[in-house]
Amino acid sequence: MNSTMSSHRLRQLLLIVYCLLQWLQSKEQSVANRYTITHYNSDNGLPQNSINAMAFDKNGFLWLATRMGIVRFDGKNFREYNSGNCPALLSNYYSIPQREPGTNKLFFKSVFDSTHIFTVNDDYQIVTDSVRSATPRRHFITSNNHLFFYNGLYNTYSNAYKSLFDKLANGTYAPVTLNERQAYFYDDGLCYFLDENTRSIKELREITGHTLKLQFITGDVYFFIDDQYHVYAYKNGVLQKNVGYVKNLQQIFIRAAAANTDPVQASLKTRRDGNHTLMLCNDTILLLRVVNNILDYKILAADIPIRDIKCMIYDEGYQALYVGTITNGFYVLKLHEFERLFFNDPTFMVNSQSLQIELPGSNILTSTGILNYSNYNHTFFSGTHDFDKQAWLQASDGSIWLSEFNSLKRTDIHLRSFETVKSLGYYLTGIIERDNKDIIYSNKHQVFRRHGTEDTILINENDLMHAEIHILREVDRNNLWIGTSAGIFIYDLSKSRAGLSRLSGLEKMSINVIHIAKDSSIWIGTYGQGFYKFYKDHVIRMPLDARKSLVAAHCFMEDRQGYFWIPTNKGLFRVAKKELDNYAAGSQSSVYYYYVDKSYGFSTNEFNGRCTPCGIVTRDNYFSLPSLDGLVRFNPDSVHTSLPDKPIFIELLIADDKRLLVKNKLELTRDSSQLIFEISSPYFGNRFNLHLEYTIKELNDKWYPVNDDGKFIIPVLNSGTYTLTVRSQNPGAHYIYNNLSLTILPYWYEQWWFKFLLGGLAIGTFLLFFRLRYNYQVQRAQLLQQKVDERTAQLSESNRVKELMISAILHDLRSPLRFLHMLARQMYNDHKSSANKELSQILFQFDNATNEIYDFTQDFFVFTNMQKEGFVIKPEKIALRNIVAEIISFYEMGAHVQKNTFSNLVPEDVTLYTDASLLSLVLRNLADNANKYTSKGIITIEGIRDAFTTRIIMTDGGNPMNKELVACILDKSYNPSLHGGWGYKIIIEILDRLHGALDIVPGNDKGNIITITFES
Repeated sequence: MNSTMSSHRLRQLLLIVYCLLQWLQSKEQSVANRYTITHYNSDNGLPQNSINAMAFDKNGFLWLATRMGIVRFDGKNFREYNSGNCPALLSNYYSIPQREPGTNKLFFKSVFDSTHIFTVNDDYQIVTDSVRSATPRRHFITSNNHLFFYNGLYNTYSNAYKSLFDKLANGTYAPVTLNERQAYFYDDGLCYFLDENTRSIKELREITGHTLKLQFITGDVYFFIDDQYHVYAYKNGVLQKNVGYVKNLQQIFIRAAAANTDPVQASLKTRRDGNHTLMLCNDTILLLRVVNNILDYKILAADIPIRDIKCMIYDEGYQALYVGTITNGFYVLKLHEFERLFFNDPTFMVNSQSLQIELPGSNILTSTGILNYSNYNHTFFSGTHDFDKQAWLQASDGSIWLSEFNSLKRTDIHLRSFETVKSLGYYLTGIIERDNKDIIYSNKHQVFRRHGTEDTILINENDLMHAEIHILREVDRNNLWIGTSAGIFIYDLSKSRAGLSRLSGLEKMSINVIHIAKDSSIWIGTYGQGFYKFYKDHVIRMPLDARKSLVAAHCFMEDRQGYFWIPTNKGLFRVAKKELDNYAAGSQSSVYYYYVDKSYGFSTNEFNGRCTPCGIVTRDNYFSLPSLDGLVRFNPDSVHTSLPDKPIFIELLIADDKRLLVKNKLELTRDSSQLIFEISSPYFGNRFNLHLEYTIKELNDKWYPVNDDGKFIIPVLNSGTYTLTVRSQNPGAHYIYNNLSLTILPYWYEQWWFKFLLGGLAIGTFLLFFRLRYNYQVQRAQLLQQKVDERTAQLSESNRVKELMISAILHDLRSPLRFLHMLARQMYNDHKSSANKELSQILFQFDNATNEIYDFTQDFFVFTNMQKEGFVIKPEKIALRNIVAEIISFYEMGAHVQKNTFSNLVPEDVTLYTDASLLSLVLRNLADNANKYTSKGIITIEGIRDAFTTRIIMTDGGNPMNKELVACILDKSYNPSLHGGWGYKIIIEILDRLHGALDIVPGNDKGNIITITFES
């Protein structure tokens, strides 16, 4: 019987679980798979794949505790803390206790060490929390990340509740904590409220004896579910009888308890992140919340492909779930706020949408079919219609105007019949309805007006210079703007064709859209040239986004909060219209664009444009935009925009592979070839919206982007003080800044003392140089004066020598000229009476005398040339006997007058290698002197050659030479003006040039021996 009843109850329980599974899958089915998953593991940033706990800090960084250290995540980059790079950490296996609501402190505890609790200081260094580490009574359960201090309770009730405190200290039993000082503790049918603030322990008698199935805390309310699945709610230990729960929750509690019979383990399926209570039911994540004293839930994500979930955090602002697992790393689930309407049909281009019109029953008419908001019951035309895709109109009477097969057609709101209005020749490119119900429409090159049933051509092909028409818009009464492939033409509908003009500034632009904003301002989107505002009768180009995606602006959708939503070929942008207005007016220099891409719920970033309408607002206030893959629908008023409003941190500097901690001021040497800074700013939205830039104002005013990895490199800087500024942009041209004072220390030779010393040395060197230069100039002046004096003396001597030479020349020439004069007179007086023989003798003497004068002048010319620079000796081999014979022959007449006899005793084999003309000049002078001072004597010239020398010896029989004169000649102090002629002066200088030695030996009574010696 009991066995049968147990089996029956088991079947009932299984049936309930089965029904619950079926119900849970259908509950809010639209939520299923409406999220984007980003997975992080050891392959892309995490040191290890086991995530023990997670928590956000006060600045917005997400901290993850792993088995290989602690990780800080800023939304893009990870920073690791472990025993290798953090001195405070002695091991790598850590957990993060749950933060107390309202506090900004983070704590870390080693799983295997309960004696140390760590925290993070303002410089983002992990340090020991000395106060909490020294607290003797604390409880820490790593499985649910609770930190609870009960030192006061222990001191008060250690004896009365000894068993309870023993179990707390043991750690086997897990209290459920409200904060660090309040907790609920269940033990064997008894449940207590522990309050360290009031130092009280209160038994919850209402549930005494009840068997625990599930317990959790939502907000500040403790929920206890017993084995009958009755729910009890407590606040500050007081039962809250007015707190109820929604009907379906009981089934969820049954399912959660059935998943694990251990109430502690079952309770662990409910996670808290400080602000939320999250429950995991198989592959569905629920948010538990108390609203108006009713415990309710919301399905955040269903059918999640994540297993072994350990911890969870829900971020309402970013609409994201952060999930840590035991074995698979860390996940970020971005909940979708955009939805995509599409056809489940593989036909090519079936989901490439353009224009659209809302129909009754939550339907939207597109060129390929009818889409329903629920994404069910779509109607695909499948060849029944082939509507053109550039321009449609829903008129004020509800009729729909469109084109098909190059014909203008009209149908009703229910698409029951299609009436052909007019053949266009081309597809419809633009269509509008005026206030007077006139329809203005166009094909590629013509514009028509339909009044009632009558059609009139307003503009022909030639009027627009063959430009293709893209769009029509009446910007104000009678002012029709025609957007074309070559800019905008303006047509005055109140006039004829003479009213056609062209908008200047856009002549080469391909126009996508002309939008009239709520304030009547005009906005123009182009394909490839950006977008513009028509302001004060001219167009102003708006700034582009950083990636220049806004070069192709397809549409302007204006929401109720004053924002434009602009679809492009590369995503969707949200921008405050006020910022654009300020930029156009010149009162704002930059514009913040918020970027939305396909991670928000649609399948492609490429939107379609150049269609009328380019986007619509449906009756439920949703925006609907055409894309390359379906319609993108969203509620602009409820989209969560996560702005980068967190602080910026300049944290680490890498200089020569050394990581340095950065504070407000930093001093570095100039030894580093480059400086690598790591910048971090917590942001978990689309990273494109985080515009991080840096500048160094001492170098220039230009702002440079920070790389995606948060790093930037500064090349080596000269010594000095610099201010490094990093900023992130926010809406309204507001920026968040962080400054770092960077001092580059000079080398020792760039220090002030060295410069002072160098300056002193420079001054000293200059003075020394000046003194030395002065002394040098003085010495130079003295030397110059000395040279001037010497040159003056030389000049005086030269003048005196010249005078002496003139005197000597006149003296030496006077005797032969006198002799010639006497011979000439004698010849004149005796030429008639003298015999021919005597006359011949006289003429012969005359001839010799003139030759003697000629030879003298030649010798003196040679001597004069010797005094010039560049005079060259021309040595040659000569026979000495022949030279001597020529000299004796030359002086034969003179010897005859003196009655002397020359004797040539030079052997024929004696030769010399010398200058023959100079040697002849020396020997002539010696022979002339010998003949001049000898009378009736014999003059001999000998030549003697041995192994080392060649000597020429001339012996005369005249009076002996004065010994003082001989001494002057031999020591070369001979002065022609003092010693009687230039003969020996010439001889001395010539022999000095010929490297010959002169020796004179005067006889005692008579005769002189003159020897010239040449070394062989």
